[in-house]
Amino acid sequence: MNSDAGETKVALASLVKMINLLGAEMLVGKYREDIDVFESCVRAKLFAHVEGVSAEETAVGVAMAQSLVDPVLRQLRERVRNLHASETAAMAEQATHAHRLN
Repeated sequence: MNSDAGETKVALASLVKMINLLGAEMLVGKYREDIDVFESCVRAKLFAHVEGVSAEETAVGVAMAQSLVDPVLRQLRERVRNLHASETAAMAEQATHAHRLN
């Protein structure tokens, strides 16, 4: 098998598995509130075995998939951080407003 083709197949298979994980998490997930656990699950699932592809090609393909997923995970982490900061600020504002009414 052509090395580049094997590596690409592994990277694509890894990313397809990731889509499956993300879909399941969105629909019935229990980790949507915990980015650390979610990221850990993503990294644990980011491996695919493709029949007929060597271990070396698999390693390169998985590394390729990881290089594509890493920026997405960083962006998600930042979005979660911003969301939590906004929620905290909104709750603080509500508490201040409620205190003024009493």
